[in-house]
Amino acid sequence: MRKKVLCLIAVTLFILGGVAQAQVSITYSAYGKQYFSMAIPDNWQVNVGSEENSAGAPKGERPKSRLISAMPQDGTPLWFGMWVPADVENFKEAKEYIDSLGLDLLTDVVTTERKFETLNGMDVYYAGGTGKKEDENMDFYAAFVQLSKKTVAVAIYIGPHATTVSHGDELTRMFQSLLSVEQ
Repeated sequence: MRKKVLCLIAVTLFILGGVAQAQVSITYSAYGKQYFSMAIPDNWQVNVGSEENSAGAPKGERPKSRLISAMPQDGTPLWFGMWVPADVENFKEAKEYIDSLGLDLLTDVVTTERKFETLNGMDVYYAGGTGKKEDENMDFYAAFVQLSKKTVAVAIYIGPHATTVSHGDELTRMFQSLLSVEQ
């Protein structure tokens, strides 16, 4: 009996160890400062972007932020991006920042969800809905995360509904793993 119990424990630890290894933790940093960490599935392609020299930005303009993007390697059309805009300290400034980008990611946008929540001790403002990209229907989700009193991170997901369904659990786990590591 004892041998069976030990064998069961060993198998359970092996299975749990396999699940734990299925994700890679990354830490977002820009201009020598760390902001957040998150877990990304092993089988996803990650691009950590690059930093723009802040001295090279035109006077009165913010330097472009480092953008982390992630997409599954199975070829499904999905884009997830996350970044920390320079000098954005609260949700109101985050909205103004997004509006100032003039992004034409989607047309015919319909926002169906807006809510405030708390994630790992941080305030989060979520917005989600649908839109079109090149006449294809897309789901979108955006989140503004108050990492600290003076720092907001932005996360955006865009993909067709079928992709949202097939990768929704991975996206949720990825976002829920977000932790502030500001130094």
